[in-house]
Amino acid sequence: MNLQKIFMAILAVTALSLIGYSISSRSVNAEAGEVNVQPATVKEMTVTTKETITTEVTAEIVTKEEEEEDTARPSPDGLGVFPAISLGDKNAPVYLVEYASLSCGHCAEFHNSMLPQIKEEFIDKGQLYIEFRDFPTSQSGLDAAKLVRCMAPARQYKFMDLLFQTQDVWAFTEDRTPLFQHAKLAGMNDEQIEECIADKELEQTLLDGVKKAQTAYSVSSTPTVVAFPTNEKLQALTNFKLVKKQILRALENAGSTEE
Repeated sequence: MNLQKIFMAILAVTALSLIGYSISSRSVNAEAGEVNVQPATVKEMTVTTKETITTEVTAEIVTKEEEEEDTARPSPDGLGVFPAISLGDKNAPVYLVEYASLSCGHCAEFHNSMLPQIKEEFIDKGQLYIEFRDFPTSQSGLDAAKLVRCMAPARQYKFMDLLFQTQDVWAFTEDRTPLFQHAKLAGMNDEQIEECIADKELEQTLLDGVKKAQTAYSVSSTPTVVAFPTNEKLQALTNFKLVKKQILRALENAGSTEE
């Protein structure tokens, strides 16, 4: 059994586990060394996992599109260059904009550790809506942002979530194979991936978004989170008590202080 087959099986198992999780249940460790794969079943596992994940993701997206209304809302600053990848009630009084790079370790920490707390405390109560904007800081981050934006809208958040959860697998290597394998497991084929990565118009739109963020908010590092209606950049993004205090200030500013 060669190492490539074992790696692909590990990657498939990791992706299958993560796709099924909601943002409120973060218990996945995506380091390949902690996945126990029996050599005798690697080939079978790789094949069945790919088929299963494609079926499950497609079925979930169809159900979501049929059952949910459009959750997008106009951004308060008008600076979004793509339809919003978002989380929360579009009528929520507080609007957060997060500028992040998918290859940024601090962004992954915010997404995997801080965001679930914000979700439980504010988003699930209809008090906060968050929009995720691209601010790629590396070539791998740019490639990943392209692939997210090439996904069908209903798949974009889940794919972004998967990439943050498994960042160590794909983000810090020049080998694009792990990233492309994630895209395949999420429903893209080789041709779609190649066309997406080669799309210069898409790349320029992403870079235009970076320039807008730098001009409007002096964004120089990621993550950068801007709160509306207070128009302030949140500080201490690893400290939930301080983040909560700033969100409560935005709620008060918006005239909504209900817990």
